[in-house]
Amino acid sequence: MKRNPYLEDRNNKNDARANLPTRLNILLGISLLLMIALTVQLAFLTIQQGSDYKAEVNRSDETVEKGNVPRGLFYDSTGRVIAGNKAQTAITFTRGTNISSATMRETSEKLGKYLTVDTSRLSDRSKADFYLADAKQAAAVQKKINKAKKKGETYTGTQLTDLSVNYVEKNHLIDSVNENDAMIFQRMSGAYALSTTFIKEDDVSETELAEIGERLSQFPGIKIGTSWSRQYPQGDDFKALIGNVTNESTGLPDDRLHTLLAQGYSQNEPVGNSSLETKYESMLKGSASQTVVTTGTDGTVKSSSIKYDGQAGDSLKLTINSEFQKAVQKILEDNLPGGDVQGAYATVMNPYTGGIYAMAGVDQDYETKKKTADPNGNINHAIVMGSVVKPAVLTTAFQRGVLSTSNTTMYDQAIKIQGTPTITSYWNKAGTPIAVDAQTALERSSNTYFVQLGMKIGGQTYSSGSPLALNSDAFQTLRNGLAQYGLGIKTGIDISGETAGYRGPTTGENVGKYLYESFGQYDSYTTMQLARYVSTIANGGYLIQPHLVDSVLQSIPNSTKMKTVWKASPNIQGQVQLSSDEWQVIHEGMNRVANGSDAYNTGGSQLHKLTPNVYAKTGTAETTTNGHQTFTESIVAYVPGQPVAMAMAIPGMNNYLDGTNGKIAAAIINAYWKYVQNKP
Repeated sequence: MKRNPYLEDRNNKNDARANLPTRLNILLGISLLLMIALTVQLAFLTIQQGSDYKAEVNRSDETVEKGNVPRGLFYDSTGRVIAGNKAQTAITFTRGTNISSATMRETSEKLGKYLTVDTSRLSDRSKADFYLADAKQAAAVQKKINKAKKKGETYTGTQLTDLSVNYVEKNHLIDSVNENDAMIFQRMSGAYALSTTFIKEDDVSETELAEIGERLSQFPGIKIGTSWSRQYPQGDDFKALIGNVTNESTGLPDDRLHTLLAQGYSQNEPVGNSSLETKYESMLKGSASQTVVTTGTDGTVKSSSIKYDGQAGDSLKLTINSEFQKAVQKILEDNLPGGDVQGAYATVMNPYTGGIYAMAGVDQDYETKKKTADPNGNINHAIVMGSVVKPAVLTTAFQRGVLSTSNTTMYDQAIKIQGTPTITSYWNKAGTPIAVDAQTALERSSNTYFVQLGMKIGGQTYSSGSPLALNSDAFQTLRNGLAQYGLGIKTGIDISGETAGYRGPTTGENVGKYLYESFGQYDSYTTMQLARYVSTIANGGYLIQPHLVDSVLQSIPNSTKMKTVWKASPNIQGQVQLSSDEWQVIHEGMNRVANGSDAYNTGGSQLHKLTPNVYAKTGTAETTTNGHQTFTESIVAYVPGQPVAMAMAIPGMNNYLDGTNGKIAAAIINAYWKYVQNKP
């Protein structure tokens, strides 16, 4: 039998395996090693790190969601609530980390079937954003835009968005938008991630509440919550004093929008918008509650737990006595003359502490004669006050050494300076020279006495018919004398919106106005400045800063009581330096204004009847109102040795020296003894 050579030779040098190239053997070996390494790594991942990867799959993010808390309250000096909070049911929206514009649009459309909101602040931009939140509509608009662009032109994302908005508005596509749904969308869009904002914070009807409550699961981020609105148990007039708070309808103030957003406010969050509400916003707003929200990788909320219950805003106890404030407000309104009168303003303060007992004001519309509470007119309405500034001019004369207490006598006479009108006093129109001392000049309110005094301060002794030849710094010297009493300077009161008044020009044809400045007929001041001024006279020369907030109160957890965390203390802003004899001249002159018997006494019978006696200085300034010649009546007064000083001004009166200022001042001081302090 013939042998098969292939079978016989398979173990010899012709074996196929024996003929495999060396490189192939190397590759096979490497492959084997890689398989072994892969097996080892797989075992390592499964056994050693399996729990870690399982946790990663189930990974979730924790973020802190902030809620809203009630604002702090306002109390008067006796503990009465003058600005409180009223709780009301609200519809809120908390924006999740991954909630898109499309989702918010869908939610707003569903919610809009059951909830009606105010659309008065709906913007065209929000309508366009709402329209473009629909993916199909946005794609159609972008297709139109891309089709119209030039060859090679490209757009950034922001440019494309702006072009899309412009296209939608220009082509009136927003006309088809449901405004109620778009307004809900606008409010939802105003919230940043995991912040809560109001969709509707008041007037939620029972029907709306029931319909939405049954369908909350259909509205991602929508909840039924609570909002707080201000209420004024002592009367709505206090709203003008306390200030306003924005709501979801008004939104954040435009002039502070970017600042507030940077501080973490949402666009519809309530914030103080005027007066004390603005000044003390950081205290009143409180600290928001914090809820830890756990979300999965898909953005859905897995769980939530309260981390911090929040702290209601700190409350403010004011120096204002609410009953006295109402009484002063009523006195002003009841005694306000008709005609061209613009309003009346009065401030009553403690000359030793600077605390304001009352700050009342009334604004009168010229045409309708409607009266509106305007307490802030005391700090933002600058008025030419007239002769009330004469004690400050007398002070400056003493300090400059142009007048001595041993001889204060000068002539009340007609002042005739080249290039200026003749000036006389109301009680000496003929200008006959009549000798008067400083006390009599204050009691009679001699204009010409103080013109001559002002000229001496400015470096010139009066001579009839001579030209005005004052020192170049005369105006500044006189104004510095008035400013040491705070006239023409902001008081620094703890309330927003204060003005310093107005200082007229002093060069060219206005040089002659210096003569009028010397008896209060040129520069303008606020009633609050007058109150600080007369307080300085009352307390012996200390310029005291007025304030409305007496203390800051903070809630004690799990208690109905509150603790004082801050208390105001007197702040001395400067000092008027005079000798005791010089002060005596000023005090005696003001005593004679209110209690003297001179035939030309300016205080009036109402002041004379007051017990205990007051010291005062009246003022009258010639003005023009509504094209008519008018007058401002003013008065400053204090009670020696007692913690009360007051200032009052009525601009635009048609009658000259009718005694309204004294009448109002007397009524206010009597009300002080009734509501604030028992008569000594």
